[in-house]
Amino acid sequence: MENLEEAADVAIVGAGLPALALAISLQERGISTMLLDSRKSADSFPRGFTLQPNGLEVLDKLGLLDKALQTGSKAEVFEVRAWDGKILLEADYKLLDHPQNYLLTVNATDLDMVLRYKAEKSGAQFVWGTSFKDLVRNNGQLTGLKFETNGALQETNTAVVVGADGANSRVRTLIGSKAEAQKYRDSFIVGLVGPVSGFQGRARQYQNPGKMLGVMPASPTITYLFHCVGKSSFDQVKAAGMEKLKAEVNRVAPETVEALAGMETWTKLAFFTPSRVLVDRWVDNGVALLGDSAHSFHPHAGQGLNLSLQDALVLAEVIEKAVTSHDNSANFLREYETRQRMFSDVIGQHADYSARYALSSNWLIRRLNRRALNKLQKNRRLLKEALEITAGVFQKKPSLLKLARIGGLLP
Repeated sequence: MENLEEAADVAIVGAGLPALALAISLQERGISTMLLDSRKSADSFPRGFTLQPNGLEVLDKLGLLDKALQTGSKAEVFEVRAWDGKILLEADYKLLDHPQNYLLTVNATDLDMVLRYKAEKSGAQFVWGTSFKDLVRNNGQLTGLKFETNGALQETNTAVVVGADGANSRVRTLIGSKAEAQKYRDSFIVGLVGPVSGFQGRARQYQNPGKMLGVMPASPTITYLFHCVGKSSFDQVKAAGMEKLKAEVNRVAPETVEALAGMETWTKLAFFTPSRVLVDRWVDNGVALLGDSAHSFHPHAGQGLNLSLQDALVLAEVIEKAVTSHDNSANFLREYETRQRMFSDVIGQHADYSARYALSSNWLIRRLNRRALNKLQKNRRLLKEALEITAGVFQKKPSLLKLARIGGLLP
């Protein structure tokens, strides 16, 4: 805090992965950047992320893909299996016409360190343990922001403020942007466990009505696990006991027996109930929203972080033009939202649709889901079209006809 600058071209509220990507891109464009975060330091809680091709492309553009590959685990095939282990679909990412035609599962802490190190080396300034308070405006023109740290209120001059402060964004509230939250009924336990064997470039998901289990190798020694526990609360799951949870997972995925053997406490597991947040506008005069403050999806599609990384590079490009032209108006910044909104809408709808299909107990929806998976398994062209959406590498909004065919509604 002793070397805190009095001004920065851009101030980012929040220092999560999309914010770090934005800071790196801005600093490389010669735009000074300050990141403010309420945490005392970056999270060290073990959790996993699966990077899709669009997220991997961002890391490549930032010059960080090789480092990410060194810490994570690649998968070229994503398996979908029934609860009894029968393979329903082998989604082969090599079908994609994209340089990063694979998945990469990583320890989130490792990825954070890679991005944060480069952001610091590029000159971005970090202010930890701070509470964002307000935007500062003069005749409707943004001039800075106020924040509190160590009990003292401070003010920093800036041309653009980026709200990367999560699904309950205060920045979003201050610009009067409206958010509609749709909470799902099924909750998940996620965490990093020991290694599994026999995957050889594959990742795996088991699904059954109201149930889902993901087994994603993140390194030779770590596996990212996510497990749907339905309507149960975390307290209810813990009350049932660790051994019951392990038995449930092991029964479906015998490959996890050794991986879970050493897990004795709940400290390395997290619990969450997914929600989809629809935001009516992402920009205001001098302000833009990024990450979960602009959109959030059901994690079934694995695109929340990936699309946010993609958003960050587009926003950096737009901010550079805004700073250069001395125009930080909403009309100028709206180019960012215009370019990315289509991706958000398509991916959000796809995540909602696929999660409801996978978890539904309705006999008709279950039948349609199996039919859709069977069609994709037999029709590689259709599978490629579906993977382009899942991977975030489509170029235009898919037609209703295409979506109906992918979803098994039409032959």
